[in-house]
Amino acid sequence: MRALVLSIAVIAACRKPAPVKPLPPMSHTAYAYYLDAKLAGHRSEWDTAVVSLAAAAKAAPDQPMIVVELARALGKAKREAAAREALAIARQKWPDHPEVWLVSGDLLAPKEAIGAYRRAIELDPDDERGYLGLAKLESPAAAEATLRALVRRIPTSVDGHFRLAKRFVQRGELDDATRELRAVLERDPDHIDARIELARVLRRSGKLAQAIEQTRSAFDRSGQALDIAEELYWLLCEADDRTAAIDLLTLLDDDRSDLDALAAVARLHHGLGLLAPARGIVARIATVDAVAATLLEAELDTRADPAGAAAKLMAISVDSALFAEARRLAAEALLAANDPKAATAALAPVRAAHPKDLDVALLAARARADAGDRDGAKKLAAGLGDGLGPSLVRARLADHIGDVEGALAVLEPLIREHPDSAIALNLAGYLLADANRRLPDAENWLRKARDLAPGDPAVLDSWGWLLLRKGDSRGAVRALDRASRFAPNEPEILVHLAAAWIADGAPKTAAGLLDRAAAMRPSAAVQRRIGTVRATLPAPPRAAQ
Repeated sequence: MRALVLSIAVIAACRKPAPVKPLPPMSHTAYAYYLDAKLAGHRSEWDTAVVSLAAAAKAAPDQPMIVVELARALGKAKREAAAREALAIARQKWPDHPEVWLVSGDLLAPKEAIGAYRRAIELDPDDERGYLGLAKLESPAAAEATLRALVRRIPTSVDGHFRLAKRFVQRGELDDATRELRAVLERDPDHIDARIELARVLRRSGKLAQAIEQTRSAFDRSGQALDIAEELYWLLCEADDRTAAIDLLTLLDDDRSDLDALAAVARLHHGLGLLAPARGIVARIATVDAVAATLLEAELDTRADPAGAAAKLMAISVDSALFAEARRLAAEALLAANDPKAATAALAPVRAAHPKDLDVALLAARARADAGDRDGAKKLAAGLGDGLGPSLVRARLADHIGDVEGALAVLEPLIREHPDSAIALNLAGYLLADANRRLPDAENWLRKARDLAPGDPAVLDSWGWLLLRKGDSRGAVRALDRASRFAPNEPEILVHLAAAWIADGAPKTAAGLLDRAAAMRPSAAVQRRIGTVRATLPAPPRAAQ
């Protein structure tokens, strides 16, 4: 509290300092050294810059900005002690020069830096850099007070409004966050991070159409950046606008896209069940990178022909930069083909080279479990260490082997530690819903997962399954039908939708969905689910005698 009071007092007392006596002009010699240093800095040759700035400082000992630049260059050259020494001398020689205090704040230890930034604010209260530097080092409450003082004093401070907005977002104060983010965009319409953050806040506020509008604007202003395109795609899925989602993918499928972008577009097409455009992209990639095309083609073929897909992937040379990815995909295909021993063999060289790769480790553990070595699978997962990623591997392995209690024992503390992990929230919520237990907890977790991963068919599937468990068959049908339209190749979603249609009184529709799911070569676990749901269908009427 004392720090907060001091911070507010310092800022509140800000006033225009007495005019500083003008500095004498810089000599031609000093300026030449200064320019040499700036050019060296542009080349990231910081040791050279230090030499030139030291010469400039010697030629013009009355110029504080040369010493400031020298300290910056020393810091870039990893000579922090020398930088701090130069600044200490500068603070004694020019105690009323704000730039000296600003750079001191950048380079000093936090406790001293806080004092330096406060002094910089006193000397020049109309320079936002002092406030921003101070806010980085203060306690959350004091930092917020500093940022509020900044935007009051300098309403045009884009960074001030944006950082304040981020604090409101973290606290869930969405109206205040919206106000600050709009203030950013009024002053800088091309601030992509602020526009995306505003879109997320609007979505969380239930204003999906406005969120899509802002995300689309960010996409256009960013030059059609792929990461923003994917965010827009999932928002369109959340809005149940399949046509707009396909139009977006068509827009991305052009000659300006690199191979990674094209591969991402092909996968999204495949996710929508649109194999023809996905294969068209594969053919175009093949003209540039045959190995990358083979990987993508095998990925598209894994469900229909897992053994054939694995054979293509296993043929990729160990010398290829894509060898590890090829073996990972091959293992997935071999597990789908019910050949865990071959999957283990495929992963062996990758496991040896990358023992901490979590995706590979999960596949290796699944392969051991499917081969009958559950203890070995658990031991492998246990040896991955702590943290979010390794814990998710253990939870997903437990789910894979049907150990619901074991999975929840991992997930519940994980969610407390990482409340924004959509994967953990979705898996935990689904497991509770599937077991028809603690449905309020499942609802809280899945609602949060939907907030974090809008449009994700896997999360929507879990949500629909929860609604069915709660007795809302009509709501379940709507949610699961949407999930199936955006992931038509996922047999488990079709099984869940079939169960919802049975509960809603449409057994013929359900039977057709079960037939579709069975034709997709589902895993053994999904095949068992198909049988369980099919057993609940009413018996067909007997033919009249």
